[in-house]
Amino acid sequence: MSFKMNHIGGFFGLGVLIILMSGTLARTQSEMPGSLSLESFKTMHFTKADAGDQAAALTYSDLFDVIAACRAYSRGLALLPNYHEPILTRGQKGIAVFKKVSPSVVLVVTGDIKNDEFSETGLGTGVIIDQGGLVLTNWHVIAGAGAGAIFLKPENGTDAAQNSAYWARLVAQDPQADLALIRFIKPPAGLIPVNLGDIAGIQIAEDIHVIGHPHGHLWSYSTGVVSQIRDNYDWKYSDGSQHLAKVLQMQTAINPGNSGGPVLDDNGNMLGLVAMAEEGQNLNYAIAIDVIRGFVSRSMAPRSRGVEARNELPKGDFYTGQTKDGMLVAKVVYPDVVSYTIHNSKGSVVELIAETSDGATLTATKPNAFGGFGQWSLRLANGETVVANSAGLAPELISPSKAK
Repeated sequence: MSFKMNHIGGFFGLGVLIILMSGTLARTQSEMPGSLSLESFKTMHFTKADAGDQAAALTYSDLFDVIAACRAYSRGLALLPNYHEPILTRGQKGIAVFKKVSPSVVLVVTGDIKNDEFSETGLGTGVIIDQGGLVLTNWHVIAGAGAGAIFLKPENGTDAAQNSAYWARLVAQDPQADLALIRFIKPPAGLIPVNLGDIAGIQIAEDIHVIGHPHGHLWSYSTGVVSQIRDNYDWKYSDGSQHLAKVLQMQTAINPGNSGGPVLDDNGNMLGLVAMAEEGQNLNYAIAIDVIRGFVSRSMAPRSRGVEARNELPKGDFYTGQTKDGMLVAKVVYPDVVSYTIHNSKGSVVELIAETSDGATLTATKPNAFGGFGQWSLRLANGETVVANSAGLAPELISPSKAK
């Protein structure tokens, strides 16, 4: 039987990157030397060049990932001040399960959040499954997103300045079963993995517990029961994607943002991963734990590591130009971003400036040995600025600014 389902949620890197939120741009265009300003590049004369002769520092994928990660971090950070520990009123079992498992539950934020508001894509839940930094979530939470931020549950209070997010990369996916594995590039110490349960132990009418981020209400708890276990259940989402897996049918409160959240027994063992709700039927479904175990095992096998290739990336048009003081500028024009990589008279990269089609400006300085930059600044179209430091190409640790 096939039904049209709603998404319940919404990603991902190399290097040490600390992204800082700031009310003002640390290095505005007006503070740059005139020869290095974005406006001066727009008026320069450039000559068409072959891609093989182009000395651009970063690829389109590199630029896309950094910009998307900065945007995702900005969106997720805006939610944290609204977080507070839920008031649990369903008894001691629920309280114990939440306290035990909630540190294993993460917030996954991609750059796909429309109009700076919560939507069915862009935000979802994930579950830490090992101390090495593997996180399980739904395929539809991260599908199509190359970069994003993972937020751990806040330890103390709601002060955003005390919270950090982490860059993670997609390592495996099963679109049919709606499952994905992502990994922290540099996992923080003290990660707490969830315990995986056993399908044989699941009973119809068994009490279950769910932790997730419904409608952006972070680390929320709900409870319910297992209604049925359904083999080879097929469903599709509003985006047209079709899926098939063994699922748990549940009676519990599930809303957008719960996708990728754990379904737990009274001992805090994971029985399934929340996936979807049936429109108008008040029925909710989770991918069954034996499907999850099989997916994780296959994903970690030496010959099955990695993920499907991204959709074909845009091909840029390449140009070269020279400033009045002899600095070489490599210009690349993509459909949604134009980048300018500046080289000194010896040919070494010194800076990169890029502008997106929606008006965001990315500036990268202090080139490092890995082909990236030590400092980044992204000014979003709404005037908000994200500043970053890196020892590699892409984000790892993402933190709000402590400076006022």
